[in-house]
Amino acid sequence: MHSESRTASRERADGAIAGYPATLVELRTATTSLRVYVVADLEHLVDRGALLRGEAEPPYWAYPWAGSRCLAEYVTRWVDVRGRRVLEIGCGLGIAGLAAAAGGAQVVFVDAAPPALAFVRASLRLNRLDAATVCADYRTLAPHARFDCILAAEVAYEPATFADLAATIARYLAPGGTALVADGYRTDTRALYRALSNHDLATRALEVQPLEEGRRARMRLTAVTCR
Repeated sequence: MHSESRTASRERADGAIAGYPATLVELRTATTSLRVYVVADLEHLVDRGALLRGEAEPPYWAYPWAGSRCLAEYVTRWVDVRGRRVLEIGCGLGIAGLAAAAGGAQVVFVDAAPPALAFVRASLRLNRLDAATVCADYRTLAPHARFDCILAAEVAYEPATFADLAATIARYLAPGGTALVADGYRTDTRALYRALSNHDLATRALEVQPLEEGRRARMRLTAVTCR
């Protein structure tokens, strides 16, 4: 794997993390309560004009997506992750993986954005949890790695990556394991589920309606297993 580090790294979390203003939010699930660092005043840090002109990439990692909260709730309520090896790909702020770590899982957080992993490590330390972080594109992880559970919270937003996402799940999911994919319907994702089927993976979906910015949103949680 690339650039793996443990939570002993020393980013300071006293109002700024990796150059971004940080604030704490409390994440409550059915069985646990976690404190999670998020980017403060995110809307003021985004140059909307540059985004519209195509001159900048949105900091997707910095947004506390509803899908990550849904996965965190699902994992704590329905999945026994104690002692299991869990991978969160495109983890962003790592909300789902943090919930798994609190449940006793051995979690590996993967994101290509170094600031995202700095926020994850700060949250891990604050909650006295231990996990590994890897700064990499999820498609480039060590080929021999296998995980009992793979978490993918709203990483399916670019159709060009759907085939790679399905291949990644097929490659790293251990026999008998389950991948959990949160899909916020932010683009047409039907090709993703076809790609999963092409890898001989079975899917079972649950529709939920989480709150997002005060409104009910559509969310599909899909459990992916080997046939």
